[in-house]
Amino acid sequence: MKNILYKNLYLALANLKFSIENKSGIYQLVNLINSKSYVGSSINLNRRLKEYLNILYITRNLEKGNSAILNAILKYGSVKFGIRILEIIEFDSKHSKSEKKSTILNKEQYFINLIKPEYNINLTAGSNLGRIFSTKIRNKMSLAKKGKTSNKKGVILSQESRALFRARSGRALGIQMLNENNEILATFNSIQIAPEETGISRNRISRCARGIRKSIIEKGKIYKFEYTKCKK
Repeated sequence: MKNILYKNLYLALANLKFSIENKSGIYQLVNLINSKSYVGSSINLNRRLKEYLNILYITRNLEKGNSAILNAILKYGSVKFGIRILEIIEFDSKHSKSEKKSTILNKEQYFINLIKPEYNINLTAGSNLGRIFSTKIRNKMSLAKKGKTSNKKGVILSQESRALFRARSGRALGIQMLNENNEILATFNSIQIAPEETGISRNRISRCARGIRKSIIEKGKIYKFEYTKCKK
């Protein structure tokens, strides 16, 4: 697996799925047309590879700011890119989150220095220097640096208010729950309500609705989730 170039990201996912599942490490994306590459890292390599195959994920990230590698994937298509697993990093329970991040970034920096990938806008691992963010994202970052907090921070809402907030938040898009035969089992007015009614975590429902995962297995049954417009 190490240093083998798996061509076509769709086929690469099928070949690497079980060997990189729940594994952390460093990877290299290679444009099979012009040989330009990108070096990155992830705490979950399998999830990261799936993200590169998700057009919604790519377009949403490009809305936040410029990315040479994501623009290239959109231009050439996922089938024109290959992936090489440069190193798998093993962690155990004694490692803290900060220790994991530090180890991964140090390894990523080593390979960036070695390969000098063309699609890496900045050649410092973990740095956003050089990336051009959208006006909306720059405003959020500016507020965060100034320490400006939400005007609702510290407010204690009543149970009725919290219920109303959950019902109204995300009301533009609801969630449909389907079985493995694509038959609609239930419709929820928001993604906040769906986890409470189904017992399935919001994160799993969201990833399924966004196409990152095809389905969810819960108590031996297969379910699918899709976004849908709420009835007014």
